[in-house]
Order: sequence, then structure tokens, then C-alpha cells
Amino acid sequence: MQNQPLEEDGPLPLSSLRLFVPPLRLVSAALWQVVQRRDIMDYGLVEEFVTTVLEVVPDLMSYRERVQLIMGLRAQLVLELCHTDQLADPKTIQPHLNRMRTCIITLRKNETPDPEVEASKSNFLKLIQSLLEDPVKREHFFQNVFLEEFGPKYDSTLQSLVWEFLSRLEKLLPTPTLHQTASWFLPDHSVLEECVQSVCHPESLKTLLQYHKPYRHLDTNALSSSDNHILSSLSLLETVEIFETEIQSEPMQGFMNIQSSASSDNEFEMNRHFHQPQTDTHSAAAQT
Repeated sequence: MQNQPLEEDGPLPLSSLRLFVPPLRLVSAALWQVVQRRDIMDYGLVEEFVTTVLEVVPDLMSYRERVQLIMGLRAQLVLELCHTDQLADPKTIQPHLNRMRTCIITLRKNETPDPEVEASKSNFLKLIQSLLEDPVKREHFFQNVFLEEFGPKYDSTLQSLVWEFLSRLEKLLPTPTLHQTASWFLPDHSVLEECVQSVCHPESLKTLLQYHKPYRHLDTNALSSSDNHILSSLSLLETVEIFETEIQSEPMQGFMNIQSSASSDNEFEMNRHFHQPQTDTHSAAAQT
């Protein structure tokens, strides 16, 4: 397989992962981990997810890829059940065989009949039936045939198909940017409340942030010094106080101007009266 993700140090609790990883990627990662660890008893859940996706987007994989992936997962689960004495009974296994038949019918819709696919399905169903009916055949099969046909090579092929499916699904639905996501929201206050409530788990958020702290390299000087408009606006109080001081000083200055004007008028009037008698005396003398 190629382009497999690198492993990070230490696991995170699911509650923290839900805050950080998109839901679809989280499911994909869980499915991949199941197949990688060969948790065969969970292959049914993997198959159900794969089938649901491929029913909606069949072009994500070719017809043969779809058949091998879906049938391969369910077949491995059926064989695991047959290999376990306590579970090797028709009542336990028959629902899985019915599921396989249903999946084949769904997969071949609008597809050209493929004789090899039909033969594989029929032969596998007959094999399981014979293993359930004959304990001797079952013992022989798991001792001499199973590892050759359903061993490491089978597992490797199945893992490759699962990885290819998950990779294509991620390409089909890439994680949107912040601006794209914001543009899809309805202008509804309840949306904000629901989104905030979904992340209001202090311990989960704290765990997530602490996990990423060692890898964090953020440029905290991205904004220029000219982007301090908010601080400037919040300093408005100082400007208002200066303005109020100027307003308070204006009446006093007006009063002083009025006083100065009145004083000048009084002085002019006094000078006029002081010089007026002299003018009258000179006039009388001239007449004499």
C-alpha cells in the first residue's frame, strides 16, 4: 500500500478527536484501524459502511473492486465464525450468507454479468454449507487450505482495497476551508448555540490543545502595527476628556473676552468725558 498516514505519538480520547477530526475522516480512520489490526469480528461493520457509500457513489470503485471488497470482508467474517466451534452453527452464519446474496444482487444492478463473480459467489456459499454440515471437512479445510487461500495474501489484498476505498472517499469529500464552511451556515442564532455547545467540554478541549502544544509554531506577529485600530478606539475616553476640557474652557474665555470688551468701552468713555470740557473752554474763548 502507498501513501499510508504517519503515526503520531500517543493516542487521544475519542471525545477530543471528535473536536478536531471531521466525522467522516474519524469513521474512516476507525475502519482502517479495524482492518489493519485484523479485528475480523468487526468486519461486518466495515462492510456495511462500504456498501452504504458504494450504493450512493458506485463509480468510486470498479465493479470487480466493489465485489471483492464487500464480499471479501463478509467472507472473512463468515470463515472466522466457522473456525470458532461455539459460533459454527447455521443460525449464526445464515444471516451473513443472506447478506452476501443481497449485496451481490445490489452490486450487479446496471452492470454487465460477470461469470467469474457469479461463480465465486456460488462456490463460496457451497463451501460454507459443506463446512457447516461436515465437521471432518471443516477440520481439514482450516488445517490445510485456509492459510493458503485466505491467509496473508488475502489479508494484504483486502487491506489494499479498503485503503483505496477510504482514500478515494476522502478525495471525493475533502475537508472544506473555513470560508467555505461559514458560507454554508444558515443565518440562525440556534446554529451558533448548537455549534458552541458541541465543543463546550473543557476537559476534552484542554486535552486536545495540550496534545498539539509541542507541535505548535504560530506566527503571532502576522498583524502589522497599523492594525491597532481597536486599541485606538478603546482609548476614546482620553479624547472625550480632552474635548470636555475644551468645552468647559470656552465659557470662561468668552467671559474674559466680554470683560475685556467692557473695560475698553469704559476706558473710552472716561477719556471722552475727560477731554470734552477742554474743548468747550477753548470754544468760549474764541467767541470772546
